[in-house]
Amino acid sequence: MQHSRKMLFILAPGFEEIELTAPVDILRRLGVEVCLASVGESPVRGAHGLSILPDATLRDVSAKDYDGVVLPGGPASWDLCRNEDVLQLLRDMEAARPKKLIAAICAAPMVLAKAGVLHAGQRVTCYPAKDVVEDVSSVATSVQNPVVVEPHLVTAMGPACALEFGYALGTVLVGEEQVRVLRREMCAVPRENENY
Repeated sequence: MQHSRKMLFILAPGFEEIELTAPVDILRRLGVEVCLASVGESPVRGAHGLSILPDATLRDVSAKDYDGVVLPGGPASWDLCRNEDVLQLLRDMEAARPKKLIAAICAAPMVLAKAGVLHAGQRVTCYPAKDVVEDVSSVATSVQNPVVVEPHLVTAMGPACALEFGYALGTVLVGEEQVRVLRREMCAVPRENENY
């Protein structure tokens, strides 16, 4: 029997709210246990004024206790690039065996590049700002797709991709069938090849 999945989301001031709330909502609907960990003070204020009360602080969590980590993007991404605790957590996730899922959306894939957890040959998408694309493409293959799923890595382009990012995370963690059912329950626009 498969154990219940546990995912860690990292919050810093200036995070992009929808990039946190949409995937968290989807994962919790799929039965994934989610912990929101802040890098500092609480509550954490997002880029557009929404404040979130985290479940823990980064110093309270360990990579070994989670199946993966998710980084919402937004202005917080530049601060996360300078946070050695975040960078080390990403390295610990990447070094774990079995491998853990690492995910980032919008500008946050550049944090993965800074941590050294992106590699040549991986396809990665990110926010199409020049500095973000340059950081990501310095170590991996930058593509401008809404969501990209690679082994143990999920990335997404930006806020409008937040739901698809959440569905992609769910597919990796619990399987395509459960996500297909959830899409139907959430009134997602049906795909032509699916029977609704």
